Amino acid sequence: MAETRPHITVGHHDRYGVVAATSHDNHVAEHILRLVGFERLPGSTLYGLTDPHRDPARRGSQAVQSLRAAQYSVTSDVAYNLQPYTRLGTGRRLLERLEKPSAPAVPTVGEAASASAQQRRSQAATAVSPARAGLPATRQPAVAVDYRPAPSAPQPVRTR
Repeated sequence: MAETRPHITVGHHDRYGVVAATSHDNHVAEHILRLVGFERLPGSTLYGLTDPHRDPARRGSQAVQSLRAAQYSVTSDVAYNLQPYTRLGTGRRLLERLEKPSAPAVPTVGEAASASAQQRRSQAATAVSPARAGLPATRQPAVAVDYRPAPSAPQPVRTR
């Protein structure tokens, strides 16, 4: 079976810093590269990361992760491949866990801290902001709609 080339290759260039190249002529991949921070280098088929001197390793690895999350096959230098993207499985394991609840476990210290942090985040998300706390509730204006039937139109007269 023949190997397929990756859609996008991300690497380091001595002059331009972090660069990307598409292996297929695909305008959608070019658009995605622009969205993740690359721009086409003049007179070249390469795309360079905008502002190459501002934290190139972090921005390069974020771009690689974003491209993989967009379902592109990406080959990159090790420096930009710090946390490989793992796709969520579609197996039945999740359904089995939902159908067969396990015995309640005693939460560890880390899990308890995580649960309390999650609870604080959910309370903050549903709380009323202090800026809006003193404002009266918005009222809808009372609108009265009267229905008036249109005058009947004269009927056409038939002549023979």
